[in-house]
Parts: sequence; structure tokens; C-alpha cells
Amino acid sequence: MRRHIIAIRAANLALLAVLAACADSLTEPGESGRRWAPTETATETRSGVELVISYNSSTERFDGTVTNKSDVTVTNVRVEIHLSNGTELGPTPRADLGPQESRPVTLDASGQNFTWYSVHVEVGSSSS
Repeated sequence: MRRHIIAIRAANLALLAVLAACADSLTEPGESGRRWAPTETATETRSGVELVISYNSSTERFDGTVTNKSDVTVTNVRVEIHLSNGTELGPTPRADLGPQESRPVTLDASGQNFTWYSVHVEVGSSSS
């Protein structure tokens, strides 16, 4: 009986470890997981790149700016938005941003119904 209880506890610990790993994978690398209301302006920073973006319900699109706040060029910057309905907007085309350089970001959300959104800035040659 004692071995059976020890085996169950070990299995439970292993299951908890797997669940913790899965919870970490619910957001992509570089994504904070913060949820923004459609009326809120999202601000997120990754690797010195700042994204400020908001939803315009009249045009049904997200408009904002991505800015390299660092003193070095950041390569292959792109932006994605995840909606509460499971839709992913983007990513935007990759762009290199020089020091202190800004670029506009626009992502179309026509016909999308959602209660929150999250943003995701990617930098570098991979999607991480």
C-alpha cells in the first residue's frame, strides 16, 4: 500500500511539472500574456523595441507605432495581435529598425468580434 501511495504522489508531481510547462507555452516567446480591453492602448517592450497600439472600432483596425528605443539596430522586427476569439492578426512584414527609429503598424480586424487582445513583438531571425 505504501509503494502505491508513493507511486501516485510521484505521478502527481510529474503531472504538475507537465502542466506547468504547458502553461508557459500558452503565450509565445516575447509575449507578456497581458490582455487589453478593446478600449485600451497596449504598450509592450521587447529587446529595446516598444510597441504602442490601439484598436479603432470605427475603422475596425489596430493602429500604432513600433519604436527602437535602443542605441543599436534591431533586425527583423514584426508585430502580431492575438484576439480573444482565437484569431491572430499579422504578423507584419519584418523590418529592421535603426537606433531610435519608429515605424507605423496597422493590422486589419474587419469583422472580428473580441473582448480582449494581446500583442506580441518579435525580433531577430527566428519567431522567438
